[in-house]
Amino acid sequence: MSKQSKSTRITKAERLLNLLRDGRWHNTKQLARRVGHAFAVAKFKLVGYGYVIECEKHPTKLYEYRYRLVDEPAA
Repeated sequence: MSKQSKSTRITKAERLLNLLRDGRWHNTKQLARRVGHAFAVAKFKLVGYGYVIECEKHPTKLYEYRYRLVDEPAA
């Protein structure tokens, strides 16, 4: 792991936001792999900041959910 100062380290919330900004659906496996297994905490923070993140059961996979960014907070 490279050494980074705390000011330049990207947070899980930022990683999640960067991933969801494409507007496409992302399943739980993708989010856990790219953001980390605690991505739900990052999602909770983003919702608290005013982001609207949609969640729904996957249409074909029984125990899987998927998420996408619907709206960002007004500036």
